[in-house]
Amino acid sequence: MNKCLNCGIETANNKFCSISCQNKFQNTEKSNVKFGLFKEFTVKCERCGKEYIVNEREKLFPQKEKYFCSRSCANKRIHSKETKEKIRRTLILNTEAVKIFVCKKCGKEFDSKRKNRTFCSLSCSMSWKNIYLEVGKKGGLASVKIQSKSRRSKNEIYFAELCKQKFNNVLTNEPMFNGWDADIIIEDIKTAVLWNGKWHYEKIKKEHSVEQVQNRERIKIKEIEGRDYKVYIIKDMGKYKKEFVENEFNKFLLSFSHPDGV
Repeated sequence: MNKCLNCGIETANNKFCSISCQNKFQNTEKSNVKFGLFKEFTVKCERCGKEYIVNEREKLFPQKEKYFCSRSCANKRIHSKETKEKIRRTLILNTEAVKIFVCKKCGKEFDSKRKNRTFCSLSCSMSWKNIYLEVGKKGGLASVKIQSKSRRSKNEIYFAELCKQKFNNVLTNEPMFNGWDADIIIEDIKTAVLWNGKWHYEKIKKEHSVEQVQNRERIKIKEIEGRDYKVYIIKDMGKYKKEFVENEFNKFLLSFSHPDGV
C-alpha cells in the first residue's frame, strides 16, 4: 500500500489518492522547490478599485501589470484600438481563414471569414442599394418609353405628324404625368391625346386582361387631368388607313370650335 504524497491517505499503487491532490502537490511542493514559496499579496482591481489577496511567487511578483478581482471586471476593461484589432484577427484566424475583399461602394479593402462579401459595412450596402434603385427606376422609365414607341401604330404616328404640322409644341409618349405618359401631348392647347387600339376593348391574348388595361387607363386619365390637361380619346379598331386618321384629326380640330372645348 502507498500513501498519497499530498494528504497521506493510503492508496493502492498510486502516488496520489485523487487528481486534486496530484494538482495541489505539483503546483505547490514541486514548484516551491524550484521557484520558492507562494506568498499572499494585496492587490487592487484595475476596474473597480477593490482590494483583494492573490497568491504569487515572491520572486516573480507582480506577475502582471494589471489585476482584476473578477471575470466581470476583466471583461469591462477598455482595450486600445490596436488590441481590439489583434483580438479580432485572432478570433477570425482561430475559426476560419481570412479572405480579402474590396468594397463595391467605397473601394476599401477589408477582410472577413464570410464568403462572397460585397460591402465593408451596412452603410456602404444601403448607399449602394439606394443608387441601384434610382438607376433601376430611370432604366424602367426609359424601357417604358421605348416600349411605348415600339407599340405605336401607323395610324397614331400619322396623327402625330398632322398635329406637328398644325401646332408648334407637340410631344409623344412623354411620362410627364407622375410617371404616366400620353400618346400625343399638345402643349399649345394643353391637351393629351390617348390613341386606344383594339387591345383596350377586346381580349387579344390569353394573359391579356381588358379590365386591367381599362383600370390603368382610368388612373392615367386622373393623373393627366390633375395636371390641368384635357384628355381626348381616339378609338382605333382597325389597320392603317390614311382617310380614317385624317377624319379623326378633323374631328379633333372641330372639337375646339365648340364653346365647351374638348
